[in-house]
Amino acid sequence: MKIKAFLIMVLSLMSLAVFAQSGGIKGKVVSRMTRAAISDVKITLTPGDITTQTDNAGKFEINNLAKGEYSLTFEAVEYEPLTIAVRVDMMMRDINNVIMVPENTTPMMDDAIFTEFDTETLEDAQSLPTSLSASKDVFNNIASYKFSEMRFNVRGYDSQYSDVYMNGIQLNDAMTGYTPWSLWSGLNDATRNQEITSGLNMGEMGIGGIAGTTNINTRPSQMRKGFRASLVNGNAMYRFRGMFTYASGQQDNGWSYALSVSTRQGGNSYVHGVYYNAFGYFASVEKQFNLQHRLGLTILGAPTERGAQQASTQEAYDLVGNNYYNPNWGWQDGKRRNARVRDYHEPIAMLNYTFDIDDRSQLNVASSLRFGKNGYSALTWYGGPDPRPDYYRYLPSFYQGTEVGAWLDEAWRTNTDNIRHIDWDQLYNINREQPENPTYGSGHRAINMIEERHTDQLDWNFYTQFSHLFRNNSKINGGVNLRRNRTEYYSEVKDLLGGDYWIDIDKFAERDMGGLSPIPYQNDMDYYEKYGHARAAKKGDKYSYDYYGNVISARAWAQYSINFGQLAVNLGGELGHSTQWRHGLWKKGLFPDNSQGDSKKQNYLTYKAKANFSYKFSAAHSIDASIIYMQDAPSFQASFVSPRTRNSATPGVSTEKVFGVDASYNLRLGDIKARVSGYYTKFTDQTRVLSYYDDVEATFSNFAMSGIDKRHFGLEVAASIPLYEGLSLNGAVSWGQFTYDSNPDFVQIQDNSGEIKNEGKVYWKNFRVESTPQTAINVGLSYRSRNNIYASVDMNYYNNMYLSMSPLYRTDAVLSRNMSEEDIRELRHQEEFDPAYVLNASIGKNWYINRAYTLGFSLEVKNLLNNQGIKTGGYEQVRLLKNKDESYQTYQPFDAKYFYMFGTTYYLNVYFRF
Repeated sequence: MKIKAFLIMVLSLMSLAVFAQSGGIKGKVVSRMTRAAISDVKITLTPGDITTQTDNAGKFEINNLAKGEYSLTFEAVEYEPLTIAVRVDMMMRDINNVIMVPENTTPMMDDAIFTEFDTETLEDAQSLPTSLSASKDVFNNIASYKFSEMRFNVRGYDSQYSDVYMNGIQLNDAMTGYTPWSLWSGLNDATRNQEITSGLNMGEMGIGGIAGTTNINTRPSQMRKGFRASLVNGNAMYRFRGMFTYASGQQDNGWSYALSVSTRQGGNSYVHGVYYNAFGYFASVEKQFNLQHRLGLTILGAPTERGAQQASTQEAYDLVGNNYYNPNWGWQDGKRRNARVRDYHEPIAMLNYTFDIDDRSQLNVASSLRFGKNGYSALTWYGGPDPRPDYYRYLPSFYQGTEVGAWLDEAWRTNTDNIRHIDWDQLYNINREQPENPTYGSGHRAINMIEERHTDQLDWNFYTQFSHLFRNNSKINGGVNLRRNRTEYYSEVKDLLGGDYWIDIDKFAERDMGGLSPIPYQNDMDYYEKYGHARAAKKGDKYSYDYYGNVISARAWAQYSINFGQLAVNLGGELGHSTQWRHGLWKKGLFPDNSQGDSKKQNYLTYKAKANFSYKFSAAHSIDASIIYMQDAPSFQASFVSPRTRNSATPGVSTEKVFGVDASYNLRLGDIKARVSGYYTKFTDQTRVLSYYDDVEATFSNFAMSGIDKRHFGLEVAASIPLYEGLSLNGAVSWGQFTYDSNPDFVQIQDNSGEIKNEGKVYWKNFRVESTPQTAINVGLSYRSRNNIYASVDMNYYNNMYLSMSPLYRTDAVLSRNMSEEDIRELRHQEEFDPAYVLNASIGKNWYINRAYTLGFSLEVKNLLNNQGIKTGGYEQVRLLKNKDESYQTYQPFDAKYFYMFGTTYYLNVYFRF
């Protein structure tokens, strides 16, 4: 009886202990390869949105959980994210070792593959370097890495619609809205720690636009501790890259620091004249004063000199015999010299302060300064022959059916006297043969030279953010962003090509208006009034134009998230104001009363309203839905019709409005991942300005469009399915229809006088938005073995990609009463590129040495079928030729220009880490 009573008492005490104890989860996170503990793993528990981190031993613990089913998500730098389902009862649940897999080390591409091209069109400048914006979302991860070869834009959005932050500071360019990836190009290791949302989802640093958010975290305390060195050899962008990075981790005294340097050198296997002479540097230091306060300083820059490729016509490609002809270069002293060179160095200095008020509240304050130079060189000439080798008057088609045309055809095909390339020696000889002019001192006037067009920014940002987690696990997050940008736009004499000076006058104004007085063609009236003649600009002098673009913006935003059982709701809003104005530094002879000093300030109210909804049926199945309406200011360059010459605003300029919705179904069943999404986006009241030489009016013109509407809708489907022993099937489908949804208004203005030459409608409605495939499909197999060998093979299919259109062709201004409907359709027809198939593969392996060192390599080979006939982009030239006949006149468009995908390329990366 005593034993029986004792047992009853023990069981009763154990039962009381069980009922008294709240539920919880604990465990340890380790690497699959080495079983080493992983510290600083971010762990998110849902529902409840409770977050914690692993300690130095890789352990974690979450207490006070109600009985039920939960989902745990594990995220760590350089590891693939992991989500598991856990059931909690009334006791602490020990899930033991949680195994995380190192992420695939397929090399993160530099933005160089996108900045390599120079199309002189606004549309292609909007290409988003998707390979730098990949996320762990199953669709975006495939689309970002696999579709980058076609300059694919997710949902057809330009990069201005994706908010990119660094340590909370938004870095989208203040003047254009685009993401300046080149500011940290080549610093992959230092910027690889990214927090990414996709689509309409809001981020921690702001509610974002329609294309997601990316926050690049450069805090050294959160970088992987240790040293990493990598060497790259490739043939697509550059020949060689070296990168060295060290991070100290947080030390016992609270200090942490990280350093990284890189260089990229050489050209590629396909385009002559292009090259890289690029470097990168990064330094960050952080001090943890106590549990509440930490302060960090980051400095980075990427000084780069890069020879650019220029698009050309199909006629030129066919004459040369390949689709990679580059008209930008010629031989000089036995070396290739490129006339179009980008030369930039814009460092960023950033200061961050974090105040952990308590375990539920945090305040972040940050400030940054961007400064330096950004130049782009180009040939310019005065009164002499056009020095560009593929100028249309130098091609056989201009003399079709004549002896001259036959001779040119043969000369181009055999490259007689290097006819395909810039003749540098001739340009030098022409300049040296110019007579001296005593008005400008001794020496020879240059009538050919290389100018460098600058956009030198001084950009200051201030950011503050406050977040608080309430007891019911709802969260409020908000902040204020202030920005002041002053960008100096000017052109500089870079190389006089054997001449001694350049006479700084407006050659178009001199030709059109110079017969009566020299005043209209003076670029700097103050200089002319002082000396009685135009400036004789020497190497390094500014010439042609010099003005500041100014933008001041302020935004306040807030978001509130709450869970109602399995339903999660996130509501956000933003209110802002933007002021833009031009400040001319020179008084132009054409517009003496409207070129110098401040223009009228343009003020715009901006706002966003966004809502995200998510419902989890279980840890494996969920649905999401989002909606946004936003109004944003136009870019500075769209706000002024000709900022090089005057202060006049663009006719019809207004704020842009965007409405968007999307919905998704998500599946995560073990290692099976899938997403199906649909989306619809409506853009209204966009503004665009094109500047070009009008052959019809024989003058330089500005073509201003307003009221541009677009409509994007489509489907996204992606899945990753394990098959057997590390072998997985992956695939993604992006189908969209992106069309212009209005006939915009246009005004064509003569640049030299401000006179309106034409106005009316651009007939764009129902034409396709250009520059990105509207259908993209990926099917691939990937393999990862237990001894850390990984390989993949992918087939990509692209279709519904369209040539960038000239608006001039689709106006009544170029029609003749004698043109038939068929002639009009032919003139306005939009070219669609042929469908394309691309086969890619990659392989790699890691070796772990004594559990302390890692040696590895990865090799990626693209376009294994070596298809060199795939068009990746292009544009119609705005210019038109007037064809005169005895009875009527018609207009002939200039040939379109194209870019082509490279043939087979490789990217070999060898790295060592400890």
